[in-house]
Amino acid sequence: MHLNPQQSSTRRRRGQQSRDRILQSLQHQPDQSREQLMQSASLTYDQVRDQTRNLCVEGLILSDVGSRGERRYSLRRTCLRSLHKTSA
Repeated sequence: MHLNPQQSSTRRRRGQQSRDRILQSLQHQPDQSREQLMQSASLTYDQVRDQTRNLCVEGLILSDVGSRGERRYSLRRTCLRSLHKTSA
């Protein structure tokens, strides 16, 4: 099976767009659940699950279990400062 290089590039671009939407959403409203991120970033559950996992591994966002047992996400302070610099 041969992979189409353009297909791989398109998947990376979509992944980056999903990441950007999640980061932007968390910048505007911190401490969101996956369901809230799905709505605010207009993404599917799988996209949010995969990208939040990647962003946590990279240390850009924090994951915590909320008082009702649901996983919640927020930006790390270092990420928040760098987002402000790039948007200025």
